[in-house]
Amino acid sequence: MFNYFPNNYMWSSAVMLSIMAGGELGQIDRWLAPLREAAPDPGSWTKAWDGAAAQQEELAEEDVRRGFRRSASARYLRASTYYLTGERQTAPGPAKTRSYQCALAAFAKAVEHMPRPLERVEIDSPDGILPGHLIPARAQGRAPVVIFYNGFDVTKELLYGIIREEFADRGIACLVVDTPGTGEPLRLRGVPSRPDYEVPTSAIVDHLVTRPDIDPARIGLLGISLGGYYAPRGASFEHRIKACVAWGGVWDYGAVWQRRWATRSTTTSVPFWQLPWVMGTDTMEQALERVKQWTLLDALPHLTQPLLIVHGEHDGAIPLEDARKALRAAGSADKELRVFTVAEGGSEHCNADDPDPARQLIADWFADHL
Repeated sequence: MFNYFPNNYMWSSAVMLSIMAGGELGQIDRWLAPLREAAPDPGSWTKAWDGAAAQQEELAEEDVRRGFRRSASARYLRASTYYLTGERQTAPGPAKTRSYQCALAAFAKAVEHMPRPLERVEIDSPDGILPGHLIPARAQGRAPVVIFYNGFDVTKELLYGIIREEFADRGIACLVVDTPGTGEPLRLRGVPSRPDYEVPTSAIVDHLVTRPDIDPARIGLLGISLGGYYAPRGASFEHRIKACVAWGGVWDYGAVWQRRWATRSTTTSVPFWQLPWVMGTDTMEQALERVKQWTLLDALPHLTQPLLIVHGEHDGAIPLEDARKALRAAGSADKELRVFTVAEGGSEHCNADDPDPARQLIADWFADHL
C-alpha cells in the first residue's frame, strides 16, 4: 500500500480509501502535506480534510456560475468524499457532526448537477428509515439490482464514489444504502449495528420488489469490508437475494476485534472508540462482548446462492484465512474466492491499494449471475 503517512497505517489507509472513492492525490496533498512531519493530531486531521473539501466547494460554485454543471458535480462529489474521509477519524462531537452535515450537503449539490439521475430512497424497516441512493440501470424495462452495503466505517455517499456507474453501464441498477450501524441511522438517530442483518435485508428487498423498474427475480447483494459479514448474513436467511459478493471476506468479527484490542493493533482503519459507537455500548468491554455475535459460523451453511468472496493476499485488517473459512462453510454450489496478490496489486484490505480490477471483477460477476 502507498503509505502517504509512513508510520501511520490508519491515516494512510484513509487516504487510499478517499482515492478509491474518487479523490485526487494532488488535491489531498495540498492540505495534508503539513501533517506528514507533525505528531498525529485528530483536530489537525479534521481541519485539513474540511479545508480540502471547502476548496472544492468554492471551485464548484464558480463552475456553476459559468454553467459548467458536470464539472461542478464532480467537484461537489469530491468535497463530500473529503468531508467524510476526515469525519471517519473524528470522534463523536460537534466537529464530527459538522463535517458529516457538510458532506451530505455537498453530495446533494453533486446530485443536483449530475448528468444522470440519482434517486434518493427511504425504506421502512424495524430500525426506522434506511436511506439510500438508487443508481438506475442504463436499460429498458425491469432491470436487475445490486444492493450495496457499507462496512464498519463508511457511508452510502462513499459507496457511490466507489462504484459510480459500473453496474449501470452493465444494465444493472445499484442501491447504495445506509443500514443499522452506518451512515445516517448511526450518525443522526443513534441506531447501532445488529448481528441479524437479514432483518434490514428483508426490509430492503420488500421495498425493491414493489418497484416497477426492478426485476424482483434478479436481486443481488454486495458488502464491502464489514459488509463482508452483513451481505452473506443477509443472503443466508433472505433467499430472494439471488447472488452475493463479499468484498473482503469475514468469518468471526468478534475474534478479529479481540485480537486488535489485546495487541493494541496499529493496523486498524479507524480509532478504537468506533467499536462501542457502532455496537451501541457505553464501554469497550461491553462492545467486545457484544461483537462476539458477529460470526458467520451458523449462518453460512444456509447460504445456497452463488457466492463470490474477494480478498487481498496482504489484508492487514481481516486475515486471508478468514475468507477461506467463510468459503468452506458456505452452502453454495457456485462459490469462489478470488485472492488479489502482492505481485498483481490489490493485495490490501478491500483491494484499496489497486481497487479497479476488483471493482470490475465484481461488476462483471454480477452481470453474469443476474
